[in-house]
Amino acid sequence: MNQWRVIHNKSYDGAMNMAIDEAIFTAYKKGCVKPTLRFYTWKPACLSVGYFQKLEDEVDLDKCKCMNIDYVRRITGGRAVLHDNELTYSIIIGEDNPLIDKSINLSYRYISEGLVRGLNLSGIETDNLNSGERIGRENLSAACFNAHASYEVTINNKKVIGSAQSRKDGVLLQHGSIIMDFDVEKLFKLIKAKTPELKERAMKFTAKKASGIENEIGKKIDIDILQANLIKGLASQFNVEFVEEDLTDYEKQLAEELYKKYKDEEYNKKR
Repeated sequence: MNQWRVIHNKSYDGAMNMAIDEAIFTAYKKGCVKPTLRFYTWKPACLSVGYFQKLEDEVDLDKCKCMNIDYVRRITGGRAVLHDNELTYSIIIGEDNPLIDKSINLSYRYISEGLVRGLNLSGIETDNLNSGERIGRENLSAACFNAHASYEVTINNKKVIGSAQSRKDGVLLQHGSIIMDFDVEKLFKLIKAKTPELKERAMKFTAKKASGIENEIGKKIDIDILQANLIKGLASQFNVEFVEEDLTDYEKQLAEELYKKYKDEEYNKKR
């Protein structure tokens, strides 16, 4: 059975979380590490924007500062996500791996199936994965969770895991937010809209389409137990053995260098 690496949950600020993901991506591309599954949380809370979003046009940076919420630009596409009460995962693997479909949608489905297995092991029932190209989407705001992409995980038809993927130089990076407690009002305090009426409409729409696992099942989730079950679910899905390891010295050094980029205002505002 093939062995993959798993890096257990640690909390970092937004810039370091993105720097570590990119460092693992680069280390894998250079052949230095095995396929990697990583879990992490965010401290302080952070609003991440997709690689192609216009930060200053879509995010109220003054409000972020006032509310002590960080912001960072992701290496992946998609829309803005507020990382607060959540567990985040990332997977880095070669595109040539036979488990990874050339279709982004089908690779989403395969990874989502593993996440669902992990949730089920935790006693959390989910909806069937939807194969539509886009469902329930209305272009009302810059927020990620007002749109359901193909094969995203939902409970009671509300999105509880939002993922984004990037492929470059033969390597796939997918990371996603497993939302525990979704605070739609807090999110929309940070998101700009053309008019107050449009913001209110977008917030109500998002509240119908997105939620957190704890919101939907009505009880608290132990993050450590959830992480352990997600590892089991993904191991079963990929038919691999996960071996707990830390970042290599090379990855740590590279992450420190990349951290400067992700903290740089010019980089975060460049679009």
